[in-house]
Formats: sequence, C-alpha cells, structure tokens
Amino acid sequence: MAPRSVDSAHLDEVCAVLRAGGMPLLSALALHDRLESGELRGLITRSDDGVAATVVNERGAWRQLVAAHGPEATLLLALAELRETSDALIWDEEALQVDGARLDELGYRLLLRQVFTQELSRVPLDEPQTAGLEICPLEEPVRADARSLFARTHAMSVEGLYATLPDPPTLERCGAAFDEYLAGGQGKVVPAACVVIRNGPRVVGVICCAATETSGTGILLGLAVDPSERGRGLSRVLVRRAQRGLKASGFARMLFLTTDRNTPVHRLFTLDEIIDTETSPARLWLREPPPSLRPR
Repeated sequence: MAPRSVDSAHLDEVCAVLRAGGMPLLSALALHDRLESGELRGLITRSDDGVAATVVNERGAWRQLVAAHGPEATLLLALAELRETSDALIWDEEALQVDGARLDELGYRLLLRQVFTQELSRVPLDEPQTAGLEICPLEEPVRADARSLFARTHAMSVEGLYATLPDPPTLERCGAAFDEYLAGGQGKVVPAACVVIRNGPRVVGVICCAATETSGTGILLGLAVDPSERGRGLSRVLVRRAQRGLKASGFARMLFLTTDRNTPVHRLFTLDEIIDTETSPARLWLREPPPSLRPR
C-alpha cells in the first residue's frame, strides 16, 4: 500500500510507531505539534512486513526525511513511493535505520558533511599572485555581482543544497542565502575577511566570513569562483586573503564547512593546519544528480 498523508486521526499512530522506535516522549510530543500545524507531513506505510511511519519536511518536490521507524522492507517501500513524486530526498543517516549497502544499491548516495577547524597560526598566510586581477572589499558597489556569482555557482549543486535546506538550491534561494550571510544571519560578518576578485569590471570570485559564538573562531560562509576562471588558483587567493583578514581581526581559528565530494576545496588545506574534523553522514537522492554526486 502506498504511503498516505496523515490527517489528525492518524497523528497518534505516527507518533506511536516512532515512540516504539525509541523516540523520547518529549520529542514525540513536539513532533506531534509540528505535524498538526502542517509544518511537517507524516506518512503511514503498511506491508506484509508491518507498519512504518515516516515524517518529511516538504518544499515542493524536495523532501527532507526528519524521522522514520518500521521494518526495513516497509521503510524501503515508503522511500520508493516518495521517490516517485520527488525531485530530491535527503536525510541524516541516523533518521533512517536501513542497511547501508541496500541504500547504495538503490541510488541513495552517502554524503559526508565535514566541518574542519583550522589553526590560523599554522596556515601559510602567503599572498598568492593575482596578475591582472584586482582584490577589493565586498562592499555595496560589487555586492550585487558577488551575489549573482554565488547564486549561479551554487544553484542546483550539492554545496548549494546545504546552503538552502530544506529548500531546493535554486538561483533565488542561493541568492537569498548569500543575503542572509551578509546580514549577519549566520554570525557577525568580518569585513576584513570578505573580499571579491575582479577581472576588469567582472566579479570572478567572492569569499565571506563571519564570527561564531565561540570566541576567537571565525567561519567561512561563502566561497565562489566563476567557472570560466577556474584553474587559475583563485580559490586559494580568496581563502588566503580571508585567513589573513581573520587573523588580523583577532581570530585564532577558522571553521570551514564542506562535503567529502568537494575535492577542489580539500586541496586548499594541509593536514598540519587542521586541528579538528567533524563529520555527519547523510543520504541523498536527486532525480538529476550533478556530476559531483554521480557514482564514482
């Protein structure tokens, strides 16, 4: 039987199934309120193997799985039914207890979100050459072009997805994420660590950093390079300028968020400068995956 939307008469069943899977009572009550308000959608799936409950956060055809419990075969059936009407499915791996090899086989790719912590005193803060290019502050005269560049390079990409979750990384939403960065929505912006690179009148690279709640630690929020200018080392130029700006502003460390698929970014760092790495596994299926997420 295909999953069905859960109306008010079935909210208790969804929460009961999740409670049977070990969800704490207070978490189940909070989830019940979110389901009742329509913020989330609950699904009940039945098969010969038993009953499964899934809860999703929906943005059109993009679905983020928030919680799930039930027999593995029934959960796989629920995923298959969801996939028929979805452009994307994503979830933190702990939200769905299903055999990883089976998920690989069905095309639900394992993606590792990574948070690197750099010790700026260990970073070689050299100034890479930028012949023919101009580095200038990320201020009003270039802000619109920088926003456009960020949106274009992140739209419908894996990196862009994490900038806009649970919404799809469209041009509009990636641009809105960039606006949020500069407005301080992810932390107070550090002006010395926010710059653009111009090639004549064109903005061909941008980076912006902000302070975190941890004293002495900044975070790299946005990095983009025009595809037509890639291969010239502009990402390294931008990162080095941001690191220099953070250090000059009194920061000792920088956080950098990425994924295991973002190989070009990994090349910007050395093991010596990384003092901590946190990873969180997620599963992702896209109807039209970008090259970086196609099977290796």
